[in-house]
Amino acid sequence: MTKPDFMMQTYIRCSQDALWDALTNADAVQHYDFLEQTAERRGDTLVYRTPDGTETLHTKEMVVEPKTRLVTSFEPKWEPDAKTSEVTYLIEPQGDYCCLTVEHRGLAHDPSGGTADGWVRSLAGLKTWLETGTPTHFGGDHLWDEHEEA
Repeated sequence: MTKPDFMMQTYIRCSQDALWDALTNADAVQHYDFLEQTAERRGDTLVYRTPDGTETLHTKEMVVEPKTRLVTSFEPKWEPDAKTSEVTYLIEPQGDYCCLTVEHRGLAHDPSGGTADGWVRSLAGLKTWLETGTPTHFGGDHLWDEHEEA
């Protein structure tokens, strides 16, 4: 397996079932997505939309090992001809916590900008929602502004 272009790890006080459901259930996305997006399941694909209905992302499940490993495509829709990449979610229970590792491979650009910021916001929202039950959205409209200026 190739080294990820981006990797992030966090510990979340939740069950494996709760974390798995949050990652795979389209209805859960609206509670933690930093852009307040919703998701719709179309077979093995989640389609993400911003509150105004704009499709931003498709993620197709490629490898599913329930409660431990999920590999998806990452197909951005926010820019024409954006390259599809791959995301791996690894879940490891540790007592009352789960260690969630996210590995992003095949990026066409330096991940230190928008990609890293997006993952930090996404995982912070996921962690907060799973631990408190409070829907959490950390914003990120500046990402669209940066894209439009490029």
